[in-house]
Amino acid sequence: MSVQFHGTSLNISKNIGILGVDISSDVQFRGHLEDKVKLASKKLGVLNRANHCFTPDQRLMLYKSQIRPQMEYCCHLWAGAHKYQLESFDSLERRAMRVVDDPRLTSGIEPLSLRRDFASLCVFYCLYNGLCSEELFNITATVYHRTGRHRQVVHPHVLQPQWSRTAQFQRCFLSRTFRLWNELPAQVFPRDYSMGFFKRGVKRFLQGR
Repeated sequence: MSVQFHGTSLNISKNIGILGVDISSDVQFRGHLEDKVKLASKKLGVLNRANHCFTPDQRLMLYKSQIRPQMEYCCHLWAGAHKYQLESFDSLERRAMRVVDDPRLTSGIEPLSLRRDFASLCVFYCLYNGLCSEELFNITATVYHRTGRHRQVVHPHVLQPQWSRTAQFQRCFLSRTFRLWNELPAQVFPRDYSMGFFKRGVKRFLQGR
């Protein structure tokens, strides 16, 4: 069956690349993540072989500028990937800390798992406040009003997520971030829209979790 968009026929493809992110036809990121892991691992191997040429500060700077961005870019999209796929990134992070070889410097590096949750919540905050397309906003705008005693402990922005039997649906961005969003304390939400206030509150919450 031919797919039309504004009168133009579109070819059906097994995957599509959007802003550097490869997404398969079943909305999976396995190939994309494997490529990212291979690239980051190769760069880390080069840094390890040239270890003696740099001080720990320089090794950390190279990791943060040349390797870590590969593992953080658009991570809110694929943060719900299979656990074993995300473990590859976390394993690379531990390897990078060994390459830097200075606990004084690496102790302040935020875990990639925290960065994934942080990025997801910040993007979701924009969606919740309507800074997105009308279609996305309508998906996230179903407020779950507190009418029972068991709901009095939740914040006033709690949303009712869509329920599904499939693990694939539960791992997608919206479903996964719904759950993170509902776990946030009321203190992280500013009275009026303020991304800076929200980011500070979310980071404190995630770091203490």
